[in-house]
Amino acid sequence: MWDYTDKVKDHFLHPRNARVIEDANAVGDVGSIICGDALRLMLKIDPVTEVIEDASFQTYGCGSAIASSSALTEMLKGKTLKEAEKITNQEIVDYLGGLPPEKMHCSVMGREALDAAIANYHGQSYENSHDDGELVCHCFGVGINKIKKAVWENHLTTVEEVTNYTKAGGGCGSCKMRIEEIIDEVWVDLEKCGVPRPGHAPTPIPSITVATSTTSSPAFSSIGTVTSAKGASAAVNAQIDEKTKSSPIYEDVIKILKEVSEGLTDGSKVELDAISGADVIVKLEGPASSGMMKDMTLGYLKQKLTDGTGRQINVTTR
Repeated sequence: MWDYTDKVKDHFLHPRNARVIEDANAVGDVGSIICGDALRLMLKIDPVTEVIEDASFQTYGCGSAIASSSALTEMLKGKTLKEAEKITNQEIVDYLGGLPPEKMHCSVMGREALDAAIANYHGQSYENSHDDGELVCHCFGVGINKIKKAVWENHLTTVEEVTNYTKAGGGCGSCKMRIEEIIDEVWVDLEKCGVPRPGHAPTPIPSITVATSTTSSPAFSSIGTVTSAKGASAAVNAQIDEKTKSSPIYEDVIKILKEVSEGLTDGSKVELDAISGADVIVKLEGPASSGMMKDMTLGYLKQKLTDGTGRQINVTTR
């Protein structure tokens, strides 16, 4: 028998917002009844302020799925879309006072439903805007990018933990060896970002060299580039506007982007494109510019820039 917190029990027995919003302008559908869990998240968003005025859900699943969905709707109401986008599955779990390890996938499903609803609000298809990549677990239809994201965001280290968060590996088990490989791949990148892997010696990282440009070119300004042993670099776009240069966080952003680039040893490149208030726009090239690595890179940059500037920074690409 799993040990549920009083708050989980309360949200299960007395779910908040378990209803249909007839005039919802953002709807997110995730999961599958065949796989045992499905969730529809409905939001009513003010088109001018982008404040979430109302949130509701319908779900098919266990008590944890109901509780997680109920908690998410309570967390969303009154927030702007930008604030909502920052909610993590762990914050849903924390709101409930914890979930059994075997039920963590319920909080992940809630976070995915939020992504799907936001995509729907912007007139996009969640399937098209969210590439799940190579299918790893055929039993539950889980792709490589979902597994990578779960490992990255929650620092998972075992196949069992991945199964708890994504259901991958919870069927026939034939994908478990591939899941182990994915865990190792993600942890190589986490270690580069300074996250120690429990019980493992750090993966050796190639030495870094710093080179300063002495001439200008169409691609880079004379501020210079930082180049790793394998060619990764961070640079400032030569066409950068005066508004960006006059930003109070400009120098900090340049410094942080250069520091981040020192850990990019796969040929990736990070380039500052523009700054508008708290929005930092970057250009990514190489492996960091696509798929799950893009999401990971932008998420890491957002955290580093927020910590380094003392402001809540949003990081996007053009």
